[in-house]
Amino acid sequence: MGVPLAALTVFTYQGALTLLAAYLGGFLTEPMIGEISAAGGVLIMGLGLVLLEIKRLRVANYLPALLIAPLVAAILTMMGVSF
Repeated sequence: MGVPLAALTVFTYQGALTLLAAYLGGFLTEPMIGEISAAGGVLIMGLGLVLLEIKRLRVANYLPALLIAPLVAAILTMMGVSF
């Protein structure tokens, strides 16, 4: 009973993320996607530092960067700054 319930949960979660990505795909430009990827890379690097016990970081505090970085990229693109 546990495995099918877990599979249903994962399917629902991944399905919701896929639908959200398909919906946002029309709004996000290349520079915005690049900034999201860069912010995500920094978060993953921070998680690696925590897992290796090199540095104690509160990675969750950096999650707003996933929203702020594309907004900054959109504003700069509207101002005429090219990436």
